[in-house]
Amino acid sequence: MPAVTEVNPPLTTPRLRLEPQVAAHAPVMVAALADPRSYLYIPGNPPSDAKALQRRFAHQESRRSPDGAELWLNWVVYCGEDALGTIQATVRLAARTADVAYVFGPAAWGKGYAAEAVRAMLSFLRDGLRVEGFAANIDTRNAASRRLIERLGFMQTDLIVGADHFKGSSSDEYVYKLSASAFSASPPIPPLDFPPAGL
Repeated sequence: MPAVTEVNPPLTTPRLRLEPQVAAHAPVMVAALADPRSYLYIPGNPPSDAKALQRRFAHQESRRSPDGAELWLNWVVYCGEDALGTIQATVRLAARTADVAYVFGPAAWGKGYAAEAVRAMLSFLRDGLRVEGFAANIDTRNAASRRLIERLGFMQTDLIVGADHFKGSSSDEYVYKLSASAFSASPPIPPLDFPPAGL
């Protein structure tokens, strides 16, 4: 079993720095994710209580589920000194699969930052942890997030009707999957060619 420092290491890309999320990141994330548009298609609301967020981040610093079957990996994404958002992966060790997710503030939209960060995470999961398959569940209304994940090579495999209910409406979700071998063979992501509606 890899040590904690090995399963959630710092990552870098040409433009970004991905720091392993810790409790001390709570104040910057309250600011980075303050805009309600970041939470249109996911349960919950923007974090407003830095102390509560700090407690939640501290709980996640174990990087593992209580039964040890999953790794809980989280990174805070920076461009220079600006925190843009977070990316995360829940790795099921026995199955060698990972569910991935992300949330970014509007200041990061339309610049390719989310795709760049998620690509770096997928590369680490494949090469560092030998993950063999990736999945993402995305609200069917979230067109920008679907475009992002499709640009990374994910393919829609299923539709879950009534997957969740929040903010007064029902959420249907597309299930997207990508094998590690398909990700290895995928070409670099082309530049964005659409005006994003949010992630």
